[in-house]
Amino acid sequence: MSQVISIRVPSRYDEACAEFQKEAGVEVKEGLNKSGNHVYMVSYLKSSHEIECQGDYPDSVFNAMLKVKESFGGKLFYEGEEWNIEEKLEPVTKAGTIEKIWVVLCVLFFPITIAYLLFRLFIWIPYKVWRLTR
Repeated sequence: MSQVISIRVPSRYDEACAEFQKEAGVEVKEGLNKSGNHVYMVSYLKSSHEIECQGDYPDSVFNAMLKVKESFGGKLFYEGEEWNIEEKLEPVTKAGTIEKIWVVLCVLFFPITIAYLLFRLFIWIPYKVWRLTR
């Protein structure tokens, strides 16, 4: 699955690039990289002070971007949109009694409803048509 993740570093861009290469274990400084089954491309955009990774990158690349963000600041982008990891996390609440009852009823009655509809479609309706036309 191809994904694009990037980070814009406002200051000390060259140091951030070196830190990223060291943490990610990037073989080729810029261009196509391979790591196991992962094939991805790393680009360093000097004009916008951005490190971009595109393709099926390993977790080490993502962790390296997080480390660069932590060390040098900047903004993390996923598919071109700013990505703030802390804001995206929502606490998961435990289901209440009513929600549990609805889940159990849905699990029980869904197969019964499907069986009834199939019975009406393939047996009852053809039988009624046959009775009326004979």
